[in-house]
Amino acid sequence: MKVASKRRTGLRAVIAVLSATATVVAILTGTGVVPSRVASALVAEIPGAESAAVTDVLPPAMEEPKADELRAPSGLDVADAKTSARLTPTVIARPSSGGSGGRVTARGWQSARVSWYGPGFYGHTMAGGGQLTPTSMVVAHRSLPFGTRIQFSYKGRKVTAVVRDRGPFVGGRVFDLGPGTAKALHFSGVGTVNYRIISR
Repeated sequence: MKVASKRRTGLRAVIAVLSATATVVAILTGTGVVPSRVASALVAEIPGAESAAVTDVLPPAMEEPKADELRAPSGLDVADAKTSARLTPTVIARPSSGGSGGRVTARGWQSARVSWYGPGFYGHTMAGGGQLTPTSMVVAHRSLPFGTRIQFSYKGRKVTAVVRDRGPFVGGRVFDLGPGTAKALHFSGVGTVNYRIISR
């Protein structure tokens, strides 16, 4: 009676060890730490494994998957790369000297390629709030905070505009001048203007 009980206890201990080992091996295999072939070999080498029924271990793979059976790449990474290259935010350097509290000196003037917008957008709500009108003294930029005041200079004319919208979404351009801003500068099309940030 005691011998049979000891045998059952010993068998239970072997099964418990096998079960725990199989669980650990399954976890390591699932995470890729241990290849499935090695995992199966490890389980097979455990003493007493041949006498215990281990049904939850898969047989080892006999051959590597063929290249043509693998899923082809979708190509979305290439599309994302093209999109991000097109919409790279413009970084405007802060003046190196002479400015405090966001103000810049005359030496803080920089040049930028700009375009303008207006007709076809009148009445639309701008990203920073308010509706675009033919006289809106606004400017669009990709990342400057809404409310930032920028002074523009073009062919002897100067005007101050406020960042109220987002854009331009064409590479190589820093600002999109609103209709009132462009009209005050006598600017049209695409060109280069001088600017300085007055306040953020």
